[in-house]
Amino acid sequence: MANPFQSPLAEAEPSASTGEEAPPSRVRWMILGVTTLASFLLYLDRICLAEVLKYDSVKETLELTDVKIAWSLSAFFWSYALGQVPGGWISDRFGARLMMTIYILSWSLFTAMTGWAIGFVMLFGLRLSVGMAQAGAYPTSGGILSRWMPIGQRGMASSVVAFGGRLGGAVAPYSTSWLISVCRGWQAVMVLYGVVGAFVAAAFWIFFRERPAEHPRANAAEQALIAYGRPAGAGAASAHRAGETAVVVRLVLRSASMWLMNLSQFTTNVGWAFLVTLLPTYLKEAQHAPDKAGGLMATVVLLVGMAGMLMGGWLTDWAARRLGLRWGRSLPLALSRFLATAAFFALPSLDSPWAATAAFAVVAFATDLGVAGTWACLQDVGGKYVGAVLGWGNMWGNLGAAVSPPLLQWVSMSSGPGGVAVRNWDVAFAVCGVSFIISGLASLGIDATKSVAPGQDE
Repeated sequence: MANPFQSPLAEAEPSASTGEEAPPSRVRWMILGVTTLASFLLYLDRICLAEVLKYDSVKETLELTDVKIAWSLSAFFWSYALGQVPGGWISDRFGARLMMTIYILSWSLFTAMTGWAIGFVMLFGLRLSVGMAQAGAYPTSGGILSRWMPIGQRGMASSVVAFGGRLGGAVAPYSTSWLISVCRGWQAVMVLYGVVGAFVAAAFWIFFRERPAEHPRANAAEQALIAYGRPAGAGAASAHRAGETAVVVRLVLRSASMWLMNLSQFTTNVGWAFLVTLLPTYLKEAQHAPDKAGGLMATVVLLVGMAGMLMGGWLTDWAARRLGLRWGRSLPLALSRFLATAAFFALPSLDSPWAATAAFAVVAFATDLGVAGTWACLQDVGGKYVGAVLGWGNMWGNLGAAVSPPLLQWVSMSSGPGGVAVRNWDVAFAVCGVSFIISGLASLGIDATKSVAPGQDE
């Protein structure tokens, strides 16, 4: 088999100077673009609520206590986590084009309906619904990239799609705060985000096809380029084969490497979720940042993370070429988690809003630096089950994110004078730092060379 990490473009592309064949078309980049757009919306609708719930007027209108806010923020991640494997399986079974369109329309509808929430129960239920609707999106995206991108560019493509998500998340705090001031109310902002989603769903349906051979604008040269370095018949999975994905749970339960990946993702998200759930509240309560300034700081944190996202794709592909697939995937992931640990442990000694913002930015950068490697590793080991395998890994990651808000709320609260509840943010930072240590240690044991289903690669 050809080495997919050694310049596949140079060997796969025909010479334009011979005139014998047309150069490869570029449909794969259009597919990457529309998948990235869906990822952008995914995080925009996921993170906007954390910004909304820092407003006292919203808390009073919905009669929300700190505990109810923590569970409202956690609700999304519970359903999102538990829906990962079913979402990936359904997309494998019925096709990414249909299911991704349905996913986008569904979560956009529930986001819009959040604007009509009248209390905690309704808000909690709608966030559960948004999480369930979004659950299949990233497993489906993993399958899309495995079929549409050359093997040697999976890390890069994964980083671009994940970058789109982080961009949406980075835009969410400031754009939501700004739109609330413009629209004079948070309800209209939620409806607006829902309407935007309908246009994104339409764009995905129009431009996407299941695989290169089915796209009218993907020529034979591009199909050959995408197939370079794969086993014979790769990418030919069809509906009759996709039903086999149900066996993925049995396969991953037998994989020690996958269990280490699960632990790494779980503990990573226990710490990372602070950035997208409690950070706006921390900046307002502990650092006394005004609403718009706090929104800007939260946006800066996630923008810095985006740089790590893009660099991570290049890093994991480069490391795989230099160190081999085993250490090329696991070592950058582990080191990035230890860097996040250092940033969290530094936070208690920082006494200004922008200094704390800088530390959180390091956490975001370090976390996102490892995301592309995680995605690429799951594609490496997933074979023809990549959608469900990526869903399984994402499930554990988002269970960590679901646990994070109520866990950090519980460990950081204590009784002050007169029995008034007082939050100790340093305790929360310590828990997040330890979580990243565990993630880094687990990452060192991950082996991307061991497929969950040997001999059944896509």
